[in-house]
Amino acid sequence: MVKKLLLPTDFSKNSWNAIQYAIQLYENQECDFYILNTYAKEAHGLDNITLLDPDEAFNKYSELRSNQGLGDIMAKLTFENNNRKHRFHMLSRSALFLNAIKDIVAQMKIHMVVMGAKGCNNENTRAYGKNTLSVIEHIRHCPVLVVPENVRFKMPKEIVLTTNFKTNFKSKEIKYLVEMAQLHNAHIQILSLTDQSDMTLWQRRNQKRLYKHLKGVNYCANVVHNVAMATALSCFVEIKHTNMISYIDKKPSFWERLGFGKRTLTKLGYFNDVPVLALHGGVLKK
Repeated sequence: MVKKLLLPTDFSKNSWNAIQYAIQLYENQECDFYILNTYAKEAHGLDNITLLDPDEAFNKYSELRSNQGLGDIMAKLTFENNNRKHRFHMLSRSALFLNAIKDIVAQMKIHMVVMGAKGCNNENTRAYGKNTLSVIEHIRHCPVLVVPENVRFKMPKEIVLTTNFKTNFKSKEIKYLVEMAQLHNAHIQILSLTDQSDMTLWQRRNQKRLYKHLKGVNYCANVVHNVAMATALSCFVEIKHTNMISYIDKKPSFWERLGFGKRTLTKLGYFNDVPVLALHGGVLKK
């Protein structure tokens, strides 16, 4: 099956690194890469530029800049990439960033979104960008792979899956993790903070479901005690030399959507040299 990957770009170093990572990650697979740049009058878009007046001038300038940037990317890819299994499609959209992502994922039946950890306008060096968090929150039909700027491609041989076993694992979410592991013959390290003896009946059932979905790949379970998940994950990644982090991104609660409480990705901490795969799952159950 041909993989369809959507790669948003704001022409920053970070987004270019994400494009390069995706190409290398799927080096041996037939792929259609859709490289997207958007432009619209919004205060915090992926490609926010100085607003021009009148609208016609803004649209012409933005369209020209978008097409030129995509043309430069196409020229680079043509020069650097001779993989006959890969095809590249340049998409320039006069639309709000998230709306364009939603439309293309639905229309093109995208299998995965791969994007940088932050855009060129994000000043916080230890936090994921607003657009990255927004895509993870609103794009629920395919996984989102977040690639920080300092990531240098290494074949993912160790993939950590963080979980508290409170999520009802579904095969359609876990299958992307299984495919990733099978593609690179990777080992999955399940990381939790709870011993099986301390789990509720619901957690033990979810644990069994997860193990069933992981059938066919190498995996093992790890438990870390008396620390926050961000701390446990940071230590685990350093010790195990992990190449990728994954987690089930449950649908945000009402209060989280209003800005109260941290989103799941934020709770895991920021990693500037490890990609993170957000697998979309069900609603958290108490």
